[in-house]
Amino acid sequence: MTTAEKDGIVFVPTCLPEVDTQSATAAPAAAPSDRSISALRAVFAVSGMVFLCMVPVTMLVAPLKELVGLRYQAGPFWTHSFMSVNMVGAILAAPLIGLLSDAGGARRRVAAMALFTDALLLAAMGWAPNLATLLILRFFEGAAHILALSTLMAVAAGWAAEKSRGRAMGVVGSAMMFGTACGTRTGGEVWRLLPDWTFLVAGCISAVAAVGVLMFVREPHTPRTDRGGMKAALAILAQRRELAVPYAYALIDRFCVGVVVSTLVLYFADIHELEPRDRSRLLVLFLVPFAVLIYPAGRLVDRIGRVWPIALASATFGVVFASYGVASAESLRALMIISGIVSAIMFAPNLALCADLAPSSHRGAVFTGFNAAGSLGFLLGPLAAGAFFSAMTRHGNTLEAYQATFLATGCTQVLCAAITLPLLLRLRRRGLTR
Repeated sequence: MTTAEKDGIVFVPTCLPEVDTQSATAAPAAAPSDRSISALRAVFAVSGMVFLCMVPVTMLVAPLKELVGLRYQAGPFWTHSFMSVNMVGAILAAPLIGLLSDAGGARRRVAAMALFTDALLLAAMGWAPNLATLLILRFFEGAAHILALSTLMAVAAGWAAEKSRGRAMGVVGSAMMFGTACGTRTGGEVWRLLPDWTFLVAGCISAVAAVGVLMFVREPHTPRTDRGGMKAALAILAQRRELAVPYAYALIDRFCVGVVVSTLVLYFADIHELEPRDRSRLLVLFLVPFAVLIYPAGRLVDRIGRVWPIALASATFGVVFASYGVASAESLRALMIISGIVSAIMFAPNLALCADLAPSSHRGAVFTGFNAAGSLGFLLGPLAAGAFFSAMTRHGNTLEAYQATFLATGCTQVLCAAITLPLLLRLRRRGLTR
């Protein structure tokens, strides 16, 4: 797809900006209502840019078979690989991304530059002469996109007050999912109307997002700290071992999303013989409930805590995922809607959990690790599903291979919930989360 990771990837008006303690002694504090309104506006501005950040990259999902498989005569494995290679770039660039996204006062410029770079790389893919060139461009595009997204998430987390992080991160998460839904649906329509211009349209949207970041995004005031460069940014990930829990969910959630945007999309084309436009409609049934419900889910986890929503929803999602291959075309619509509802319930608490565990001076590094874990999952999802599917076709027909792939993927989500539940309960007992 995860994570990715809700009412809080990232909110409510009660979020307050962090203020430098020296500055606070020099000037009278703003009225709480003024600060709340300021934080609310800042959060929604960031969320709008997160929305635009997600649209261009998800435009490529619905017409995947046509953009890669048919255009370059690529087999199933290499078609799956197109949805993974950008994550390789994101993972390898993670240390640099962590350093840049923690550059206090410079996050807005970093995000804008990353989006401009993303725009150029997306547009260049439209003129890639062969599959190898396409995959190289996709590699670098992944690093640029994750840098922009991680930096925007760090800005949003900085505006969120402790007691309303679930709601705050929920607004951002909702924006991400609305962007994904809009991009997926737009990709199907753009392919139908302007198939040769899909990459260029995606690049133009990313450029608009870069301009929007420079014009509308503001950063909260944060204490100046000596971060010690890249080593300190990486050290926080090693020192905070409890971050392994949200990172594990981010990895598995995005692993499943990677299977959705590759294997499930190809399943729609191969078994149900759907065109890109119709594939995008089915995916929207998944994504829109996901987007709509992240904010309410964030409010819920602010009231009842993170532990049980994330564990129970993840296990439920795994069961639903495993049933994709045995559902009829009509039942698939219902399953997509259910998947979206459950995904929102499990995504919001994971974002809030990550924000709970992140020190304010290194939020960029923490969310870079969160996104890197998600990127690794997204990388492994299509590759593992493609390899597993190819192996299963040698022992059965195409439908049986798809069914086995969905079953195996669903089991990873159930196992993740079962293994991490004791760890989540321990974090709650220690007072590190709610």
